[in-house]
Amino acid sequence: MALDFSIFVEYGPRLLMGFWLTIKIVIAAIILGMPWGLVLALGRRSRFLIPRLAATSFVEIFRNTPFIIQVFLFFYVLPFYGIRFPAEYVGTLALAAFGSAYFAEIIRGGIDAVSKGQLESARAIGMSDWQAMKNIVLPQTLSIILPPLTNQTLSLIKESAILSTITVNELTMSGIRVQGEIFRPFEVFIMVALLYWGFNESIAFLMRKIERKANKARTSNQNIAGKTTSISRGASR
Repeated sequence: MALDFSIFVEYGPRLLMGFWLTIKIVIAAIILGMPWGLVLALGRRSRFLIPRLAATSFVEIFRNTPFIIQVFLFFYVLPFYGIRFPAEYVGTLALAAFGSAYFAEIIRGGIDAVSKGQLESARAIGMSDWQAMKNIVLPQTLSIILPPLTNQTLSLIKESAILSTITVNELTMSGIRVQGEIFRPFEVFIMVALLYWGFNESIAFLMRKIERKANKARTSNQNIAGKTTSISRGASR
């Protein structure tokens, strides 16, 4: 079957509109999900039972149920409680909640990978737990968690296609609607696949550059942490 290249020109703008909505949804989900993931990660490491239990329950529920079921719950259950948002907003919230559970585990794993002795040394020179976490631990965590964070971000881009099931007119839904009009699925979904690939590859390229810079910063912070440890040992004597 020969490709009809005129379809790329005629229907490309419609797919690009859906693609633009996909970009906005994914970026908003990351902006919402990443800070919430940090809160959940710190909550899971809390010494207090209630925040630790609440954070653990949230993470386990969203990690162990299918995303499509979560989307349906957000879209169909919230209106029963008088909470009504446009489908795009509901989809963004669902994607952010889903992503935050995975971000939380990635961040928690990165924090646990940093030597506990550095946190103890920071406390020994008078830093609070938050100061030690912000100035010593988290900067070193960044280079550790960037590769899994990149993978999770790419997964969110692909999972965003599920939002087509609640009528969000993102890239996949735009492709389905165009295909329903012209009955040329091959050309349509080639365009859809290329746009997803281009988006994912751009994100991966950007994150690789950030990762290289974070590795340099981690080396610098490790040097600072080493000096901190030496000072604390001297103080203890």
